[in-house]
Amino acid sequence: YRYAYMTGNTTELAKMSEDRCVFCKSVIDDAVELHKSGGWANKWEQDVTNIRYYEKLEGYDYNLVHVYINYGQMTWCYPGKSPETADPVEGQELKFGVRYVNGRWMIGEGEVISK
Repeated sequence: YRYAYMTGNTTELAKMSEDRCVFCKSVIDDAVELHKSGGWANKWEQDVTNIRYYEKLEGYDYNLVHVYINYGQMTWCYPGKSPETADPVEGQELKFGVRYVNGRWMIGEGEVISK
């Protein structure tokens, strides 16, 4: 979702997001809100350090993907406000519920795991 925050272009993210994905909608809404009146976010470094894929668990209709990412410093600015900065983060875990629908992978759920 880094591209959506940096550019405000959420087209590709929306294409891979199922309608019921609350996480996806939140990311899309936040990126649009940031950019709609001239806000911005600088590109930040990110390094995916580990990915784990789990087949569907009984009772769920999604496969599970755990992604571990090291993020560099992030800077963004909403119109009329001073730029904000977030310190680098190492080992941030994200979880995604994904499934293969009509020939492509779709995100149905997502979560940033608090450290």
